[in-house]
Amino acid sequence: MARARPARQAEFAAGRAAARLAMKRLDLPPRAVPMGPDRAPVWPQGVHGSISHDDGLAVAALCREGDLGLDLSAALPLEPALWPEIALPEEIEAVGLEPGLAARLVFGAKEAAYKAQYPRSRALLGFDAMRVQVTGEGLAARLLRTAGPYGAGTVFHGGWGICSDRLIVVMRVPPGFRGLQQ
Repeated sequence: MARARPARQAEFAAGRAAARLAMKRLDLPPRAVPMGPDRAPVWPQGVHGSISHDDGLAVAALCREGDLGLDLSAALPLEPALWPEIALPEEIEAVGLEPGLAARLVFGAKEAAYKAQYPRSRALLGFDAMRVQVTGEGLAARLLRTAGPYGAGTVFHGGWGICSDRLIVVMRVPPGFRGLQQ
């Protein structure tokens, strides 16, 4: 981070401060969350989490078991030129929101699911590696191919909301997930 631009350094520091505050709320001693060689957070033993930030706001979500992913973005429509890179038309249509905001939500769900799977798989996935759908309980992101211990068809579940002018999405590894059998 020493060579990053000042705005990026501030976002990094704010994300780590949010993580320490979340640890405190879980009645854990606040500890450092260094960046690993792959730039992912290295969580203390017994803590699983995710950090996200945009201009002016950083958030962290933590849990004691399982992995989760978090995405924060402006609650603004995504530019139509980006939609084909992120989602299939049917994914956007199925969300039931204005198409630009639906595309932003699909982007956030895929980003959050990516962050949830990464600690165990270390797999770099593109937007075409999963499909998102709205369910009665929130969101579901289904993997279309194997990623580390996650077999094709693994479903990550989560939810979303809009607070002020921000869209936030959280996705979790399936409860009781044990990975592919060897």
